[in-house]
Amino acid sequence: LIPLYNAPTLTTLAHINLLGISGSLALGLLFTLSHNFEHSDRDPTAESRHSPNHTGVCWFKAQVETSSTYGGTMSGWLTGGLNFQVEHHLFPRMSSAWYPVIAPVVRRVCKKHGVRYVYYPWIWQNMVSTVRYTHSVGNGMLRHLEGNPFKGEQ
Repeated sequence: LIPLYNAPTLTTLAHINLLGISGSLALGLLFTLSHNFEHSDRDPTAESRHSPNHTGVCWFKAQVETSSTYGGTMSGWLTGGLNFQVEHHLFPRMSSAWYPVIAPVVRRVCKKHGVRYVYYPWIWQNMVSTVRYTHSVGNGMLRHLEGNPFKGEQ
């Protein structure tokens, strides 16, 4: 609001709106890439709901298999650590400066316990996977899932 106070013109208002819109689109793109990709677990509770003994949902597994990580330290600097979405979900209060350090450890632990950790070395690989995923969802190729996820049916 300070720029608008110093120069109360429509141009200033347009610049403020342009910055807000640009930032929102960039943030939306980062979240889309991190959560919508091929083979992502869209319903981590399904196995638990359909098992006869209702063992519950493994929180760790659900966090890892519904997110992806792409890039490395440089991407982390440019996105404020949002490219390390798996690590962010597991350790939300940890400084994002540590995510590149803990990522290899998280990958090893996931491999050891059979949890699928999705990592794309380059952002464009994640973008391709996201486009393929949204294309398959848009064409109804995920009809094999039980119920309607948009209505909360099981």
